[in-house]
Amino acid sequence: MLRYFLVTPLLCLGSFLFAQLQSGQYIHKHLVRADASIVSGYIIKDNLKNVHLNGNLEYYMDNMISIRGDANYLLGSNGWTEDSMHLKDNVSIMLGGAFHFHTNNHFDPYFILQPGIAYTSSYYDAFPGSYSEDPSVKRMYNYKGSLSPLASVGFGFNYYFQRFAHLFAETRYVHGQHLSEAPGPISLQELRITFGLGFNLFIIKEKQKPA
Repeated sequence: MLRYFLVTPLLCLGSFLFAQLQSGQYIHKHLVRADASIVSGYIIKDNLKNVHLNGNLEYYMDNMISIRGDANYLLGSNGWTEDSMHLKDNVSIMLGGAFHFHTNNHFDPYFILQPGIAYTSSYYDAFPGSYSEDPSVKRMYNYKGSLSPLASVGFGFNYYFQRFAHLFAETRYVHGQHLSEAPGPISLQELRITFGLGFNLFIIKEKQKPA
């Protein structure tokens, strides 16, 4: 993980210098971009730190509007107290639109809005003796998974340093609540930050206008 955060800034610097030698702009209608990355998350209400695996696919309807879908999988969390409700599963998909601010270079800042849905399940880690006849036994209570609605808003940028690759960084806020029969509610309100390297292609070539 540390290596990831050390190497990526060096790639960004090298890519920025390389892009200065390029001409034109890579942001086009019919552009498709995709990436997969490790996401750092922070659940505000419960002071939890999460690590997610995220992948997304985006289609540019024109230079300023795109449609994007995201899939997210929770890898792990840090900060749960021992005697509290825990999330066992947290898998989500989101689909929405992004508005791209016009620039005259390779820089592509955007605002994104996505509704979504999450499959989440939870469990309760009880202190020894809390619910057990044997006070030395620690009990775990699992609760059924459920589907919970999500809403997400964020800002980010892509930097198209060459035709088939780009750099990206994004910060977003995810709003939601784990809907379950479990006695203790779990907030899904989270601040997520990610950056890395993505890939792009043109599924439809733009027709060349006659000179």
